[in-house]
Amino acid sequence: MRGCTNCHELRKRGIQAERCLTCHTPLAARIAAGRGLHARVDGDCGDCHKEHLGRGADIVRFEPTGFAHASRTGFALEGAHADLACRECHAPGLVVDPDTRVFEREHGGLERTWLGLATECNRCHLRTDPHGGQFGDRPCTECHRQTRWKPADAFDHDAARYHLVGAHRTLHCSACHRRGGASAVHYRPLAFGSCSSCHEDPHAGAMGTTCTECHGTDAWARIDRARFEGEFDHDATGHPLRGAHASLACGACHDPDRAPPSIAMTFATGTRDRPYPRPLVEDCRSCHVDYHEGALAQTPGGPACTGCHLEAAWVPSTFDLFRHDDTRFELTGAHVATACTACHAPGGQGPWRFRIDDPSCASCHATDDPHEGQFATRACSECHTTETFRIASFDHERAGYSLTGAHAGVECAGCHVEERTATGRGFLRYTPLATDCESCHGGGR
Repeated sequence: MRGCTNCHELRKRGIQAERCLTCHTPLAARIAAGRGLHARVDGDCGDCHKEHLGRGADIVRFEPTGFAHASRTGFALEGAHADLACRECHAPGLVVDPDTRVFEREHGGLERTWLGLATECNRCHLRTDPHGGQFGDRPCTECHRQTRWKPADAFDHDAARYHLVGAHRTLHCSACHRRGGASAVHYRPLAFGSCSSCHEDPHAGAMGTTCTECHGTDAWARIDRARFEGEFDHDATGHPLRGAHASLACGACHDPDRAPPSIAMTFATGTRDRPYPRPLVEDCRSCHVDYHEGALAQTPGGPACTGCHLEAAWVPSTFDLFRHDDTRFELTGAHVATACTACHAPGGQGPWRFRIDDPSCASCHATDDPHEGQFATRACSECHTTETFRIASFDHERAGYSLTGAHAGVECAGCHVEERTATGRGFLRYTPLATDCESCHGGGR
């Protein structure tokens, strides 16, 4: 049981603070720790708390209006905190100091006390860490402001180990920091050692693992073409550039709008709109239009361009006289020295005529037939050879008229005279000729 001397000293007016704190031990501890309002006031307890006003009197005379919370308590009310009623924070459920809770509960003052609150965000707000312990004991105010909880606009990503530059700065946080099922949003640790830590490799490893050799963070599709085209190692694509390919501009293969008419490329799905769309390449015909329009489809060994052409240059062709002898038309005589274009010249603007269905002499020499159709049913080879058109000797017995006697010494032109066509073209008449004597010797000849 307490008496007057528990609070008052004999023969002295007023109350000594030391005696008050003997009972109000939680308050004594806060003052000793320099925490809260009472650690910042001067004077005696009785200056604010008046006694002997009856058991029902509230000796805590506190007027919230105009209370300087920052200077008096050391905790500034900012942002959303400034609009709260005092008891929204100073509520029994938020008194966390264990000594205060025990003391006030014992004396029935838990509903009235202004003591025992913590200053850490999570002591009043979320009792469970929404980040699942990712940030340890770091204060919420490093990322969040008192004005609003979301977004965490107090956070400076430059304070993290990964600084945001280029297009990364405009991304929403959720683009990189995703929630895993029902767990917290994953902020750390997060892999960032290479671009592939976050980005799927659209090249499937064909370009190596260092994306920054070609791409920058300002925009994935924006490439420093001068640097890229000057330094890029095309061997990394699995399609090394050799011969004439090595001197081509990149756009010749990777720009659909710059390809010449002889080039018709097919690009991998989803790459056509990229700065360097990826051609689908299996062989020469993947890019080059078949200039021969399928004429060589039945060529022994297949119609591959490399059978006749080299990467160093499209012409001259490697198809030579020896290989021609493997075709159904062996080159002999004057044909050996004849230019390819004499037989395989393109018609008009079309392709070279390599497939000749009729290999007979007439199929090529029809326009320069010196006999004007006299031997249309006879093969040239009956009289001529490929060495020369000139006939060295002709067995006249084959004509059905034997040259005997004086006839044997007569020049061919003695009987086979020149005639002219309706167009004035001259030719020697060989057939038909009459074989009776009068047809040549009549009229006194």
